[in-house]
Amino acid sequence: LLPGEAAALVRALRSTELRETGGQRWLQQHESVEKLNMHAILSASVGEEQLLTELLVTYAKIPVLIGELISVETWKHKIFPVLCRLEDFKPRSTFPIYMVLRHEASIINLLETAFFHKEICKSAEDSIVDLIDYCHRKVTLLAAWGANKQGATLAVAVPPQELQKQEETMEFEISLKALSVLRLITDQVESLSLSALTRLLNTHNLPCLLVQLVECCPWSYWEAG
Repeated sequence: LLPGEAAALVRALRSTELRETGGQRWLQQHESVEKLNMHAILSASVGEEQLLTELLVTYAKIPVLIGELISVETWKHKIFPVLCRLEDFKPRSTFPIYMVLRHEASIINLLETAFFHKEICKSAEDSIVDLIDYCHRKVTLLAAWGANKQGATLAVAVPPQELQKQEETMEFEISLKALSVLRLITDQVESLSLSALTRLLNTHNLPCLLVQLVECCPWSYWEAG
């Protein structure tokens, strides 16, 4: 992306409501997030991600991205299962569903790239607490996965069979990205507010959870023989 294109995409980011999920305006924003995500990855690979970081800070879009991340997570775990139980829920195409599931992965990946910079953590303001809560939920899922590798599933039940495996794989990858974001946040403890530190150490007892995560080692897999 050219600098002007990146700036236009960042400026256009906005908070959406749950009922907008999957709609035309939501899809346009998803496309923007995908472009910014790819731009961030390519820029980081050559050490030129500073421009995107400055844009996200200047236009105060980190809280917006965190809000969108939690919104799509809520839709996936609260709204979608209800839709699946409806008798007349028989989508002719699973692609729109996949786009919603993919949106969460795109945002967390973009945040992972951005949070390498200290100013991003500061620009998150009060929404950093929401991000810590989100990451804690994902790390807890990883720990559960590791504790029961054979039978655990991280995914929401997805009726279209072709989406089931994709959802499971995507949820695992999202959880790993959330763990990475959490590590980047802890690297910047000196810039965190007291409420954020309290959330990490008292509310969630993060050190204890991380010890459990290391012990169960969900990213490893053994096969008999």
